[in-house]
Amino acid sequence: MFSTELLLKISELQSKGDKYYAPGIFPSQRFHLHFPFEREDNNIFFTASIVFILQNLREKLSSEEQKFADEICRKVIANYPDYKNKDGLDTYNFWRTDGSAHFPNGNILSHVKKVRIPDDADDTSLIYLTSNPSHKKALWLKDKLAQHANLSKKQITNTLPEYKNLKAYSTFFGKNMFIEFDVCVLCNILYFVFQNKLELNQHDHDSISFIRSVIEEKQYLEKPFYASHSYPSAAVILYHVARLLEKYEVHGLSDIKSKIIADLNMLFEVERDEMNRVILSTSLARLGSLTPSPSPRERGAEQAKFSFFHAGLLTAFENKFTYNLAGNSMFHLKYKCEAHRLALILENTVYCK
Repeated sequence: MFSTELLLKISELQSKGDKYYAPGIFPSQRFHLHFPFEREDNNIFFTASIVFILQNLREKLSSEEQKFADEICRKVIANYPDYKNKDGLDTYNFWRTDGSAHFPNGNILSHVKKVRIPDDADDTSLIYLTSNPSHKKALWLKDKLAQHANLSKKQITNTLPEYKNLKAYSTFFGKNMFIEFDVCVLCNILYFVFQNKLELNQHDHDSISFIRSVIEEKQYLEKPFYASHSYPSAAVILYHVARLLEKYEVHGLSDIKSKIIADLNMLFEVERDEMNRVILSTSLARLGSLTPSPSPRERGAEQAKFSFFHAGLLTAFENKFTYNLAGNSMFHLKYKCEAHRLALILENTVYCK
């Protein structure tokens, strides 16, 4: 079966331990679209994202495939403590926290303190979603998220004016960190909230309002960077929304599912990137739509430069001039991970049988 073949390939890509990656971590690289630059990047984001995909696919896999998936996940989860908050709090960082490890293997950025990021809600949510935390621990994180939400201590500056008074969750923790709204991060936070059956508060409702407005006003399509600094792609944004709505009835979002399906179909018709077509197809299947299935060539496409996630180098600077430049691809570092790309293809293969 193609799904078994994909699982074996994913397993083979999992590090057995080398100078860049601990055993169980999936290699990933950061690169620039316009310059000949590429570095190995030891982050937990792609590795935890692969576990999230495999755990959610588990019931749809054969018993033999489940064993492969479980072993992959077991090896990954053993690494989570290496990315835990340096002071022992139950939040997690994009990079290892045992020393200064931001932009690893870099010659310049690894020495620039301004771009060293604190723990973030995205990686923390993914780790909580894949490691079965206690209810007490989940409640602690919910409170921590509220402490760093917009208007709890600071007001957001780097968003469109109509969103500045929303008490939505921010991407980052950290006492002095700027506030940031990101549709995809908010979807992962809300997935954590619903999975742990936590009571909704104003921060949850305003996060949902932000996601809804970005979709209804088509800002995710026309201004994707303003909707999602880390995932500025219409296909990837709707992928996150569809993933949330497949699993949970979300008041304020579920009633626009038909619009989301229509937008997904529209994007699939015009999209030329092979991997974007894969995730659009998966998203349609998730929402119960008769999905146009990508061709075998697309499902088995070579890696090339597909990037699911990126780092904006200027988003940390809170002034209008710099923020106007922040959306320019010259100031972005793209990220790729072959194992994650294969996991997305596996997901599509399973959903679109």
